[in-house]
Amino acid sequence: MGTPLHRRDFVRITAASGAAAVGIAAAPGAQAAEADEPVAVGAAQGSSFLHGVASGDPLPDGIVIWTRVTPDPDCHPGSRRGPACLVFWEVALDRGFRHPVRAGRTRTGPDRDHTVHVDVRGLRPGTTYHFRFRTAHDSSPVGRTRTAPAARQHVAGLRFGIASCVSYANGHFAGYRHLAGRGDLDAVIHLGDYIYEFATKPGNVRTMEPPTACRTLADYRARHGRYRTDPDLQAMHAAAPIIATWDDHDVCSGWWSGGADEHDPASDGSWAGRVAAAKQAYFEWLPVRRAVPGSTQRRLSFGTLADLTMLDLRSFRSRQVASTDTAGLDDRARTLTGRDQMGWLKDGLARGTATWNLIASSVMAAPWWLPSGRPEAPVTVNPDQWDGYRAEQSELFTHLRNHDKRNTVFLTGDLHSSWAGEVPAPGGEAPLASQFVMTSVTSTPFGTLYPGGVGAQIVAAILQLNPHLQWGDAEANGCGVLDVTAARVQMDWYKIADRADPDSAVTHLKSFAVDGATKRMAPATTPV
Repeated sequence: MGTPLHRRDFVRITAASGAAAVGIAAAPGAQAAEADEPVAVGAAQGSSFLHGVASGDPLPDGIVIWTRVTPDPDCHPGSRRGPACLVFWEVALDRGFRHPVRAGRTRTGPDRDHTVHVDVRGLRPGTTYHFRFRTAHDSSPVGRTRTAPAARQHVAGLRFGIASCVSYANGHFAGYRHLAGRGDLDAVIHLGDYIYEFATKPGNVRTMEPPTACRTLADYRARHGRYRTDPDLQAMHAAAPIIATWDDHDVCSGWWSGGADEHDPASDGSWAGRVAAAKQAYFEWLPVRRAVPGSTQRRLSFGTLADLTMLDLRSFRSRQVASTDTAGLDDRARTLTGRDQMGWLKDGLARGTATWNLIASSVMAAPWWLPSGRPEAPVTVNPDQWDGYRAEQSELFTHLRNHDKRNTVFLTGDLHSSWAGEVPAPGGEAPLASQFVMTSVTSTPFGTLYPGGVGAQIVAAILQLNPHLQWGDAEANGCGVLDVTAARVQMDWYKIADRADPDSAVTHLKSFAVDGATKRMAPATTPV
């Protein structure tokens, strides 16, 4: 529970900005302060807030705001060094904080890597706010955030940034810079692989911290901390709230509930310890509101226009099988979602009344047949996605059909490529749902791994095998903008010219839209 500010505390931290709101009540959910006076930290201006600010998971009456305090110069992420300290926070209607609405104080320390989360409540629906943090000597950068519309509020439109698969070592975050500079986003939806756990490799554009692969809590904290020093990532977080789920690289490549492809207990230690460490660091460093313990599974609503379901497709899944294991692919005992999450997903879809159902699925939901290169079996699948768990894929698609949820749009990252298409129905009936896949911000697009022209040939072959897909690209890094109105849902793909260039140009690549009346997808000529 938050602690209301004493008058002397509030005057001390707001005098420099001229804020005049003495005694504003703290929001529920802030961590309790344990001392009346803060530890003096960061004597140099701004040195306490080296990792910027962020906000996330907007509700009609609330938002989670975040920062990290660096109380001493050697208090690096994951170091477990530095004193506990008191941090003050403020939320206002204006960037100059002349119209404050909420304020309070909270305590942090090495037990939470000096990160700060405050779940601010008592805010107005559909409203833009500004927030900041203060210590005795420093003020953080100012962040902009926005609450969700009220539950029954008619909403003319929503606009989301879309990002996934962000390797710090593999390039600079021009896609984040593009999203930060727009100024028109209600939130950024992150579809997974916010960090990569890999070790630094020869030829990398930037050096990871730690340089080795992440295995321990200190490792994952340090990796998140290195990401948070990036100026474009900081700008994106300061510009709009984030709504994030994880994928495998947030923990370990090929992660499933009992292990991972790249985890060897003999050299990497306990899997349970590793996944617990990765999850703890994730929740420390991201402004995520946990609805299910140890999971990113949750649902957010945006008035009557859209429900956004965030799936956790790693924590509960069965181990992946080989793409040639037909019996395993069809095994009804295997699960991608976990049975509890599947029931929750189906129930939410059945009960939902929003104009659009947006489902953030970190792996592709629509079928994606692939050329195998083997004459004896020319077609194969990627067993890491829904195609690898065909019983549950069929169960979900049948549920969409039985409840006429053709207003469903799947949003996916993971594949380091871009795709636009539909979820086909058996017998040539109207499609069951729509599917947008966003490419990676910096991770290598798979088409560029082949000699010139071969990547485009592979995309053409995939499109031929999957007539329900209308477009694909496997050579561009980028980001996206999803624009939602009652009339249509449009995805705009943006292309990063050179991920190795911190000043790279970002230009429009392609747009597709799902029509609100027919629920059919078609190219869109103009980005929003």
